[in-house]
Amino acid sequence: MAHWNDGYITDVLYYANNYYRECSASWLAAAALLLGHRPPDLGGPFRYAELGSGQGFGALVVAACSPQAEVWAFDFNPARIEAATRLAARAGIGNIRYVEASFAELAALQATDLPPFDIIVSHGVLSWLSAANRQHLIAIIGQRLKPGGIAYLGYNSATGWASMVPMRTLMLQLTAVRPERPDLAATAILDAVERLRAAGALYFAANPMVEQRLARLRLHDPRHLVHELLNADWHPAMFAEVAAAMTEAKCSFIGSAILTDNIPATAVPAGVAALLAETHDPVLRETLREFGAPQEFRWDIYRRGLTPMPAGEHQEMVEALSVARLGRAVPERGITFATSFGPVIGRSEIYAPLLALLERGPMNVRQASVALGFEGRPAPDVLQAIALLVHGGYAHPLLPGGNSAAALDAVRGLNQAIVRATADGMDMLRLVSPVLGAALPEDTIETLVVGELLGGRAARIETLSDAVAALLTRGGHTVQRDGTPVTDAAEIRTLVADQARGTLDRIPLLRELGVLTS
Repeated sequence: MAHWNDGYITDVLYYANNYYRECSASWLAAAALLLGHRPPDLGGPFRYAELGSGQGFGALVVAACSPQAEVWAFDFNPARIEAATRLAARAGIGNIRYVEASFAELAALQATDLPPFDIIVSHGVLSWLSAANRQHLIAIIGQRLKPGGIAYLGYNSATGWASMVPMRTLMLQLTAVRPERPDLAATAILDAVERLRAAGALYFAANPMVEQRLARLRLHDPRHLVHELLNADWHPAMFAEVAAAMTEAKCSFIGSAILTDNIPATAVPAGVAALLAETHDPVLRETLREFGAPQEFRWDIYRRGLTPMPAGEHQEMVEALSVARLGRAVPERGITFATSFGPVIGRSEIYAPLLALLERGPMNVRQASVALGFEGRPAPDVLQAIALLVHGGYAHPLLPGGNSAAALDAVRGLNQAIVRATADGMDMLRLVSPVLGAALPEDTIETLVVGELLGGRAARIETLSDAVAALLTRGGHTVQRDGTPVTDAAEIRTLVADQARGTLDRIPLLRELGVLTS
């Protein structure tokens, strides 16, 4: 007998504030432009949809930062839709609609039942669907994406997960014979696998990456193991099979939302980059990249229609592309960037002046070219440097209109709702910047300190520390020092004061990004 959940585990909720910067409208528009394609116009009205939205935090960020947009979020799990709707209501965000519906139901709708969208995203969904539901998801994109619209698909890559396919089968069998809920059985399942390894099973020697991945799974919340590996469907895919299905939906692959994957020198080893340069078929080239630097996850961007941009228009838009600093400290050894095949060291003569320029405020590509003395040099030289800064978390693309009064007000409401949820005991671990159109990582104490500032409390360490310490106790949060829980009230206030000082030091940056407005 078929069930409404179609084999997906629904009684173990996870990722209350699931958020990926690569799914934001500002990020996807900038990535499309860097890849040579005209992005959706985010300065005016646009429509954004998320398929498989979970508890809807990412879509809510888009709605708050772009009040002129119409945002839809779809998920089949009523518990997720309930939580998402409640947070949106507390934040006072009215331009988002959460819809409880399966992909089969959405694919069966008439053309007039839903509007067309400029951007459609689906992150971490495709690989966990049955074959029929994968077809439904892609059919929805084909039905609802506007000509010129952008679609993003994030899914598990077959080359990155190949050695775990047999292990996942074993884990399912170990789960089936246990009486408790899967998340409660997670540790026992990993222990059983470890006993097999310790007994001398040769599979582990033949697949050395499996042991590393199992060790990482132990570090995660047990619910991560459940949602990653223990659903009825789990299908890491090759790019070519997804691209073929998207072609039938009239969508063409344009590149990756991971910006370094679009730069040959940072995407694959040098020898493989030479092979890619010889390959003119885009699907074969991307398949070779999958083997050149296997990844666990793909971040694919598609476009409905590949209308060439006139060179002058593209240059004008690229030169106006602006980014803002995120305040990340540069290590003493110099700036490095993580890539698919290892760290890449940034040249100080390029990145030092760019970072210095960013410290003075947002910069655009034209200003960066002048700062580097790159006038007259090919645009890719400057774009690569900026793309690496953005990828590395030192900068983020600006959202057109993100500093409007309407956006500032909407995001203030969302940030206050996040603070309230954190004070109630949740760990949202994000605050939203309307200037960027994105959420920024924060820890619990930092979130509560910003919340006090948003509420009008003076920026004084003593009063902030007392107020935040009380909120931590009220919400049942655990405060730790070097990984050990702290229970002494005076010590908790001291730890809060230390972090509050760091947050107060960031006030100029938080104001620049629109998180604080006074």
